[in-house]
Amino acid sequence: MDYHSKRLCALFASGVFVVISQMSAFGANYFSFGKGVNQSWGQDYEKNWVWTSIFVPVSGTIQNIDLALNLQHTSFDDLQIYIDSPSGTTACINSYDRYNFKKDRNINGWIVFDEESPFGIDQAQSLNMGLFKSNGPDSLSMFYGEQSYGTWQVRIQDTIYYNTGTLKDVRFDMLIDSKSSTTLVVPEPSSILLAIAGAAFLLRIKRNT
Repeated sequence: MDYHSKRLCALFASGVFVVISQMSAFGANYFSFGKGVNQSWGQDYEKNWVWTSIFVPVSGTIQNIDLALNLQHTSFDDLQIYIDSPSGTTACINSYDRYNFKKDRNINGWIVFDEESPFGIDQAQSLNMGLFKSNGPDSLSMFYGEQSYGTWQVRIQDTIYYNTGTLKDVRFDMLIDSKSSTTLVVPEPSSILLAIAGAAFLLRIKRNT
């Protein structure tokens, strides 16, 4: 494993939100904010939700947003996935549909919800390492034009109790208007402490390589 790969693994392992990459694209900046979660669903109604949040320290207008999930689950079609933005918008981008349900369609790896993808998730033969258009009643485009700064929430419900799994990591990929974006924003205090711990971990890896 090269140094760059070790660094990404360390950042996810520390549970720190992080700007993974930034590049200019048609007058806007592309950012990724990721976080380790490692939470499992239980087998009753009280425990069939996994909630997590990501603090985005960049202020600007969202032109595009994708959601990436690192999942292990025995039946992906059981899951309902919700996103709550700092502006108060809620979108259900993946929903349980008994009419299009595919039994035991498992997943073990990364999946990316991309509103511009030509491939619908219901038609996918394999879900691992793919970019798919969501099948929910709402779409990621609901967040276009909103402000990026603040705490975003991802809520995933496992609607069928006898199948279960684990949400390992979550990541937002955002294209943010560079004219209105500000990247030097001070994060929330808890994130600063986690970032310091993550930096110390990375320094240890670098010394050992």
